[in-house]
Amino acid sequence: MSVDLFLRHLSNPHPRFECEPAGSSQDIRIEVEISHRLRAPASGSAITELRRAISGTNPEAEALYRVHDGMDLYIQGSTVGLALYPVSTWGAATNRFRKDIAASDRPTHELYDFEREGIVIGEPPHSGNVLILCEGRVHYSDHDGGDDTPLAETFGAFLQRIAADPPQLLLDLGCYARYSDGKSDTQWIPVRYLQD
Repeated sequence: MSVDLFLRHLSNPHPRFECEPAGSSQDIRIEVEISHRLRAPASGSAITELRRAISGTNPEAEALYRVHDGMDLYIQGSTVGLALYPVSTWGAATNRFRKDIAASDRPTHELYDFEREGIVIGEPPHSGNVLILCEGRVHYSDHDGGDDTPLAETFGAFLQRIAADPPQLLLDLGCYARYSDGKSDTQWIPVRYLQD
């Protein structure tokens, strides 16, 4: 099951990224230690709210949230690569997203169906972009443009995509997470996930 695979990925005792400097033609690589902030399991009322928010059943989302009610992934200091929100914040995040769209110059009729009908479940922090769950698919709403191609056809497939190649997913989401060597102002981009 994809949730079990994803949870094994999160349980790696020594996760690291191999990184290269942003915008540099130098062939330099460093290893950056990362961690995850995993929230406690969702309460019974949160699981009920999850079911109501997604208008039906989503066994993979429910299975993950029964273990962790949201999480921040690939953390180094103040850098967070990806955030999946607690269920209790989905409604407010969705409302904020729709208000931001209304305040922008983007006409409502140009919104994709998933942006009008879906639920915001997370983001790459500091990107201005959001992850949206709609009709079982996970989509990415990119404020700089994009299309309606799902990131994954199911929530489980989304979890598999994260675990299979975290640096590639972060790159596909716009490469907003920048890591540090702790010695310089150089911004480091993850290129490979390392595990023990």
